[in-house]
Amino acid sequence: MPYDDIIIPELLPPSEDGVFKTLMTHPDAEPILRDVVESYLRFPVVKVEVKNVELPVSDINEKRERFDVNCTINDGTQFEIEMQSDTISGDSAGTNHKIVKSRAIYHLCDLHSGQSGRNVRYDKLMRSFQMTFCGYTVFPERKDFVRRFSLRDENGVELSDSVGIIFVELTKLAEAMKKPIETLTGEEFWALFLAIGSDPTQKELLDKMIAARREIGMAVELLQTISRDENERARFRARRKFQMDMEHSLIVAQDEAVMRVAKNMLADGEPIEKIIRYTNLTRTEVEGLCAVN
Repeated sequence: MPYDDIIIPELLPPSEDGVFKTLMTHPDAEPILRDVVESYLRFPVVKVEVKNVELPVSDINEKRERFDVNCTINDGTQFEIEMQSDTISGDSAGTNHKIVKSRAIYHLCDLHSGQSGRNVRYDKLMRSFQMTFCGYTVFPERKDFVRRFSLRDENGVELSDSVGIIFVELTKLAEAMKKPIETLTGEEFWALFLAIGSDPTQKELLDKMIAARREIGMAVELLQTISRDENERARFRARRKFQMDMEHSLIVAQDEAVMRVAKNMLADGEPIEKIIRYTNLTRTEVEGLCAVN
């Protein structure tokens, strides 16, 4: 496949999965990550310790890498953050985005049950939270961009606060972008940074955010440093190439499946008009299959 159309922006997008992890696990990112975690957990965070700092070193490893940020805070509370910039293959609004929701549940359960249970009472296990930033809309029925889920009964009574899932949809920030800077919440600051951090058309808003919140300025400076690193730019290009390959393979597979359906319908003697209606193929394409058969 040709890759000449891959454009690497001057400032790498913080909402891209790999760039996000590089940014949040950088040795200088502790105050940034602490402010992000505190903003979304809504309680004071004294310290943050990143547990997984490894990053992909080759294209092969990159295909298997989960671009998450796994950290512990304060008394040992576990917090996993993941950026999902694009929809997962097979997931869509038509499936109610069941895959990304189930993925969050799976990784939360894995995180919480991964604690050492030996000589530890169940009620003394550390709390665990999973947060997914989404570059697409997961809950179209709601306008709020942050959704929190916990263990509650049908009347809303909490069973336990030991686990929780947070979804942040970066596509629902239109209202936040209109608000006066001094009224923005921490949640809005960080969601906006991730959404517009590399967008030159939003420089005025970003400059206001930098002036209003010290950690945003630190994040922008760190993003600039990362964006100038040739190795990071090469990894970004490799991820784009891999994504293009995946999308190409999916399109080819879908086209082949449609052609198989059309061929089977022809073999069953179905009229051309019906085949066109069911497959969305053109008359020329269907007549071409007739000629082959």
